[in-house]
Amino acid sequence: MKSLVVAGNVLHRVVRDARTLALIVVLPLFFVLLYGNSFSGDFRDLAIVVVNEDNGLASVRTAEVGRITLAVGLADAFLAKLNRQTFDVTILTDADAAAARVAEPGVWATLIFPRSFSHAVVNDALREGGRRIVEHEGRTVTLLPSDVAEGPSATLVVDDSNPLVTQAILEAFTEAIGGVLATQQAALTPEGLLDVRPLYGGQIRMLDFTAPGIIGLALTLITVMLTALSVVRERTSGTLTRVLIAPIRAWEVTIGYTFAFSLIALAQAAELFLASTLLFDVRFVGSPGVVALIIVLFTIGLQGIATLISTVSRNEAQAMQFVLFLLIPSIMISGVFWPLETMPATIRPLAYASPLTYANSALRKAMLTGHGLGETTFEIAVLGAFALAMLCLSVLSMRRQAYTA
Repeated sequence: MKSLVVAGNVLHRVVRDARTLALIVVLPLFFVLLYGNSFSGDFRDLAIVVVNEDNGLASVRTAEVGRITLAVGLADAFLAKLNRQTFDVTILTDADAAAARVAEPGVWATLIFPRSFSHAVVNDALREGGRRIVEHEGRTVTLLPSDVAEGPSATLVVDDSNPLVTQAILEAFTEAIGGVLATQQAALTPEGLLDVRPLYGGQIRMLDFTAPGIIGLALTLITVMLTALSVVRERTSGTLTRVLIAPIRAWEVTIGYTFAFSLIALAQAAELFLASTLLFDVRFVGSPGVVALIIVLFTIGLQGIATLISTVSRNEAQAMQFVLFLLIPSIMISGVFWPLETMPATIRPLAYASPLTYANSALRKAMLTGHGLGETTFEIAVLGAFALAMLCLSVLSMRRQAYTA
């Protein structure tokens, strides 16, 4: 009976605390909705570049009239079968310039059809499947297989820094080419027509792809939790008030906290990177200086968030609930496990509002592809602006907390 009284007392306090009650009711529903929308989408608007030099003609031998020319247009047929919701196709005429576009941010692949593509496909199909009877200019003729491989095949240069996107591109291209080959000869496979050239040699594993996001996620959890709980504890114990009534300004206290927790975050990041590379051979080909800059800016912004959380938290338990409210959406929408390209348009604004999205993108560029400051300028600028804004808000929050203990 006494236990029931204690339980009733706890539930009574929870119900009377509007913030805690809102978190209990809203948080599970919010997570389910976010999860369902984030992980149920398909890839959309993947930018690819296509160079179509195919003349659409195939010269083949026949048993009746010697060699004839067929107008088949197989490259055009392939492009017609590509899902335009999945791909945002740009047509170029310069093969060299198109191949170089894959190294640009946001371009995932370049597909180059040589001039003799249709000719090569038809003759390879005949060689694999044997002679075929067709109608040509009003008469029936028997197409004969060529003696040697005609070549060349189509060239696909793909940015393989994201294994999930690479797999989606290859599957979509294979399906489209399979539809084209169905008009020629089932014995010919799509794999034999695509000369796939991974931009990074196919060396980036799924473990490598997720590692930067996991490191960023770990820093988010540790930094926000440590900062928020520390500030709440010092405020509720009166320590923060005693510090702020001393001859020291609020911005000086904020900078002191920021400097201390930044050093802790750097030490934790170094530990995470060393463990990842030494134990699991996670790919790291970039500059440690660029990575350190990303982490410092990222953690300064996180400390600002944590300070704001401590402002609206009456105790450590509430601070933990707010930390979870921040952390779990970050897992779902920042591209740590599932690419942003699959998220619906209604969810992407939330992803772009999360600092982990930019930290994750910048760390992947630096670690996996070796990109430096030039290629990560946008992400670093966003993280820097976010850190500055959070630092200013932290100063205002620190002033307020001195009088709310």
